[in-house]
Amino acid sequence: MTTTHPTTTATQATDILRITGGTPLTGTAAIQGSKNIALHLYATALACDGLTVLRNAPAIIDTDVCAAILRHTGAEAHHADGEFRVTPTGQSVPEIHPRLGGRVRVTTILGAAVLARTGHVSMPRPGGDAICPRLIDRHLAAMTEAGATVTDDGHTLRAVLHPRGLWPFRADVNTPYGPSMGATVTALLLAARAPGSSLITHPSIEPEVVHTAAFLAAAGADIDWADDGLRVTGTDRPTGGVHTIPGDRIEAATWAMACAATGGRVLLDGITLVDLPTPHPCAAPG
Repeated sequence: MTTTHPTTTATQATDILRITGGTPLTGTAAIQGSKNIALHLYATALACDGLTVLRNAPAIIDTDVCAAILRHTGAEAHHADGEFRVTPTGQSVPEIHPRLGGRVRVTTILGAAVLARTGHVSMPRPGGDAICPRLIDRHLAAMTEAGATVTDDGHTLRAVLHPRGLWPFRADVNTPYGPSMGATVTALLLAARAPGSSLITHPSIEPEVVHTAAFLAAAGADIDWADDGLRVTGTDRPTGGVHTIPGDRIEAATWAMACAATGGRVLLDGITLVDLPTPHPCAAPG
């Protein structure tokens, strides 16, 4: 058994899946780069001033959509041969494309990156899967704490920074359901470009956050997983850099469970135990 990832267009749909069980799974499954980590790093690249190269980027529709969104903002963004390359330009457009932005979940995070770079942004509400309500109040609160005025006319969200620009802030990203992973990344992108030291309390420690923090630290921000939260001292020119996206832990876990259920033996190619979700030793809360 060898798996591949076929090219799919947004207009194609599968009406029926027929599965015949009773046979142990055997062979090799190729695990792509993590979709969720990739999407957050695409937004992170938009917040940086230098060339960003993300290796092992998954060849999925969301990658193409994010590349188009980044190009709409004025950046050069291309995905080929497993690499997602982003180069900022001097022609920044402070807008997340109103149609494309409604197709992905990271719209507000992309908006935070544009806000941090240009001082203002307009964006649609996030789209993507709709398996449950996904609130963005913690994202907008982080923007407000960082010095922005946020307005919502029911269709478009707008955020405009105070004339003095970003300022150091304290943002709580906790929710009744636990820390918000997305809002933690939004706050990270704002704090990474804000002068002085900012504090993100109750931060998520999921791999998406850990990889974003590692990338921003390599790009010039000072990031400390402290007892009271995530402390970030920003830089006015994060440099970008090179980062490898780990294997998709959700895809790998799906294969592992299917293999266990059928009594099979499958080699998962493209992921290691390090990529599977365990508490990060540097991110353990005090």
